[in-house]
Amino acid sequence: MSVYGFFADDLTGASDVLAQAHAHGLSAMLVLDPEHVRADAADVVGLAGPTRSLSGDALDTEIRTGLAAVGRLDPEVLLYKVCSTFDSSPTVGSIGRALELIAEAYPDHGPVPVAPAQPGFGRYTAFSQHFGVYNGQVYRLDRHPVMAHHPSTPMAEADLRKVLAEQLASGQAPAALHLPAYTDGTFESQWKELRHGDGAAFVVDAVDDHQLDQVARALASSASTCSPALVVGSGGIMAALARTWTGKPAATPPEQRSSGPTLAVSASASLTTAAQIDDAVAHGWVDVTIPATAFGDTADESWQHLVEDALRHGRDVVAHTTRGPDDQRLTSGARADHVGATIGALAARMARAGHTSDVVVCGGDTSSHALAAMDVRELRVRDLFVTAGPVCTADDESPVAGCRLLLKGGQVGPPSLLRDFAGQTGK
Repeated sequence: MSVYGFFADDLTGASDVLAQAHAHGLSAMLVLDPEHVRADAADVVGLAGPTRSLSGDALDTEIRTGLAAVGRLDPEVLLYKVCSTFDSSPTVGSIGRALELIAEAYPDHGPVPVAPAQPGFGRYTAFSQHFGVYNGQVYRLDRHPVMAHHPSTPMAEADLRKVLAEQLASGQAPAALHLPAYTDGTFESQWKELRHGDGAAFVVDAVDDHQLDQVARALASSASTCSPALVVGSGGIMAALARTWTGKPAATPPEQRSSGPTLAVSASASLTTAAQIDDAVAHGWVDVTIPATAFGDTADESWQHLVEDALRHGRDVVAHTTRGPDDQRLTSGARADHVGATIGALAARMARAGHTSDVVVCGGDTSSHALAAMDVRELRVRDLFVTAGPVCTADDESPVAGCRLLLKGGQVGPPSLLRDFAGQTGK
């Protein structure tokens, strides 16, 4: 039986779960097809869907299917994995709606703890206010230089209780477990009271790993009386669950090396990814602009020939649909599934032809669609790399089998990330 099961709202988030489990000595696997989930496959087994970019019936169907498949694993703890920056809105990728669907699937569970903090990644929750690091500075979520201006889900509120109240049909703000509970001896009693209270959820503060470990132990204790214990959270809570289960410190990431030219395809609009593209191009990577006309029935494919030609000549390539949140290509209205399918199919074709065996996919909202286009059925961690971004390998049936794969969310990694992955910075 898998100890932990998870359903992630996008593939880059799922890779973060795999990384945290692997770092602390647990075996972990991501399955792309709900029909092929096996309880004996690993200590941590889960699914990912493009729910962060979905709305309405499509969102409901994806979550119901995912929860049912993970539930068949009979895990002790079931994690609904969300981004540590809580990317969501009432209409796109609604975490509030996910909580309602979790309650539908597990009507006897009671309020679900919501714990998105990930201190190792610079994400903190204090008195229900959520914070994130950018360029070494800590910002409240609604003042974060990236998240306050996210193209799909701009965060105008830092109080997670208010964020969820806007997304829940009841309009009711969840309760909360605040920081003093960790030091005044009331954590356990407050946790039990909130777990048996009213409402869909309660928000849990955490600003360091020790506090998240206490949350993990409370979840493990809950699992003894209510299986599975449910939690909505980030890679931070998976790290705490793995850490408290194995007692092992996080492993050290090895140095990376490419075996030839690296291909990075990006649909991420974040400033973090834009800086990574700028860094790679400044150091000689071929810069391929994917035009707004690249998607649809009469798609412009000329950019694909540029990618192929550069790879054939041994050049590293970064091809992008946007270079930051102000790129005019974002106004084209191209759908995430079309974008993901296009860049994924290109990566698969380049790998199948032998032009590259080192592939980076940037962009959480499109990564699920990209992996589907690569016919990936399973992912496992090959190496730890950066926080929330391990190097993975695909199953043997995929065109990218044998490749090093990095699925990079928008906020993940330093400016040199692409060159670090290619082994060009001497890390």
